[in-house]
Amino acid sequence: MKIRIIATIEAMYSIKDAWDNLYQLGNYSIFQSFYFCYYSVKSNNSVLYIILLEQDNKIIEIWPCEIINKELRFINDKHADFCDILSLHNNDHIINYLISSKKFRRFHFNNLVEDSLLLKKSDRVNILLLEYLFDASVLSLSKTEKFPNNFTHLVYRQKRRLRRILSKYSTSHNILIKSKESFPEKKIIKIRDVMISSKFRNTDFMDDNFLTLCKNLYEEGSLLISELLINSETVALSLIYKKENKYTFWVDLYLDLSMINIYHNTIFIQNITEKEVAVFHFGRGAYKYKIQNFKPDLIPLFRFIIFNNIFDKFLFIIRKRILMLIRIIYRNIKS
Repeated sequence: MKIRIIATIEAMYSIKDAWDNLYQLGNYSIFQSFYFCYYSVKSNNSVLYIILLEQDNKIIEIWPCEIINKELRFINDKHADFCDILSLHNNDHIINYLISSKKFRRFHFNNLVEDSLLLKKSDRVNILLLEYLFDASVLSLSKTEKFPNNFTHLVYRQKRRLRRILSKYSTSHNILIKSKESFPEKKIIKIRDVMISSKFRNTDFMDDNFLTLCKNLYEEGSLLISELLINSETVALSLIYKKENKYTFWVDLYLDLSMINIYHNTIFIQNITEKEVAVFHFGRGAYKYKIQNFKPDLIPLFRFIIFNNIFDKFLFIIRKRILMLIRIIYRNIKS
């Protein structure tokens, strides 16, 4: 077996077909797809370090990584809800290569589900930190003509609440796809700027690089946009990944209207499940209003860090605890 490193965007594109083939063979999220990683690299000018394992001139494992501050991380883990490697075999070749490497300060992998391919290799590592980060959530629903009857895990009063949510507004709902509509950049920027000025989001929310990434993914066809209108005015937009019958809510934008985001999510789920059986991923973070209304299943996400030595691990933990203490003190002063 042979290990090869991809360090340029051109070399990355040359393995597109092999990446796509490997992706189709596994149960991966959209964030392991070639185009998510490729356009993330293009929009962020990332320092690439994609690790390939080849056997008989065939790629059998891909670690889609970049280098940030001398750390090896998954490509665009800031915006990828679920991260992992792509692999056909549970072998030790790349993990042993990394452990013996002196190139990096540490290896820092976020947003891993419990049964991820990478975590299955964690027992090969001596100096590591494996910790819970936060929850994601997922909702599986059958097709129905009488929404929300397909929420079979809810009791009557909870279903009634969903009906009340849908009665709150009179709206028009559109699902934008690249073959029918151009990317609604001006509408996104307008709502984004309102959310930032209202302090619903930080000033770096949906910056130019991220907006370019979204546009590329929409025009490539893996991203759709749900649009909600009241009196012909766009009041909410959701950027959603679609892979077969799986829908991943990625970014929600909305004006300051009571319950408008949960209304938007609900009407999207209604319109989809009137046509097909579907699975809805709500991404990172167990948002209270989504948990209360939809009762999705929670999925814990983990951080896996490999250290070069025990002293580095000790410093990392101490630094983390100091930052946590500073945040607590700051919140108490502010309140």
